[in-house]
Amino acid sequence: MKKLLIIFSVLLVSCGGKTDFNVDISNISVNVELERFDMDFNTIKPENIYDSLPKLRKKYGDFFDLYVEGIAGLGSIENHDFLSNYEDFYNYCKLNSIFSDIEKNFPKNENLKPIFEDGFKHFKYYFPNDSLPKIYTIISGFQESIFPTDNIIAFSLEKYFGQNYPSYAQLGIENYKRRRMTKEVLPVDFFRTLGTLKFPKSEKSEDNLLNEMIYKGRLQFFLKSMLPQTPDSLLWGYSDYQYRWAETYESNVWTYLIDRKLLFETNPLAIRNLTGEGPFTNAFGNQSAPGAASFCGFGIVCSFMQKNPQITLKELMEITDLNEIYSKARYNP
Repeated sequence: MKKLLIIFSVLLVSCGGKTDFNVDISNISVNVELERFDMDFNTIKPENIYDSLPKLRKKYGDFFDLYVEGIAGLGSIENHDFLSNYEDFYNYCKLNSIFSDIEKNFPKNENLKPIFEDGFKHFKYYFPNDSLPKIYTIISGFQESIFPTDNIIAFSLEKYFGQNYPSYAQLGIENYKRRRMTKEVLPVDFFRTLGTLKFPKSEKSEDNLLNEMIYKGRLQFFLKSMLPQTPDSLLWGYSDYQYRWAETYESNVWTYLIDRKLLFETNPLAIRNLTGEGPFTNAFGNQSAPGAASFCGFGIVCSFMQKNPQITLKELMEITDLNEIYSKARYNP
């Protein structure tokens, strides 16, 4: 694949330069349910734990037990070793400046709801009868970034301090992952997680490269529909250069897949190498965008929606046979 230098601006509201994701949400009102559990939890010290925990449990109900037992891994507060577990967790967070750095990056008087409102309004526009999960912000001690259930999405705020936060490198977190660990990514991660939970891949779709491409491309289409004003590089988790690379070489990647008869490849490792996350796509060198085949999958979904304008976003997301999307897309990048 020849290198090609092209200078152009990153498109903010288009798909293949044709699909407009802008819709009128001016008359839509939403209520973002968000609880700063991290702030309340931060007030609990080992010496006053048994006075404070019952109040916290009363305030947060089932979420309290989910957090304490399932997320923080402290066990039930009735267990004899709970205090010891909590002291270990508390000291780890204090030693690593998690409490103080959350206060610095996400002050208790900062209202986080507005960063989700645009996405919530777009969701209500497309799915007026559906409800959205409640958001909790938590401290997990550098565990997973997101802990979702059917009606809750919890964010570990210490995983969103910004890509240059020193502890991330010390923890061995790769550069491409650190790029996505910023406050601006919170709504992106919310709707990506929601889309994955709400619209899982159907068992009717075979486990081959083409279907994985379309599945991931459809998820990106959902994400773009929810957050049309968010830069595409942020939606994909790409650097600006990688996004330009993906746009520039979309047709080359497609030709590569066709020429090597890879569309119906079923080897999981090969599929993951071409569609999964990473620093780049191995087949196209270390300057390429990761998951380059998924970008073609997004193009297929865009083409399908352009050629079938009667299909709503809800109907698109509920299609169980992903081959139907491919056959009707007539994709030609």
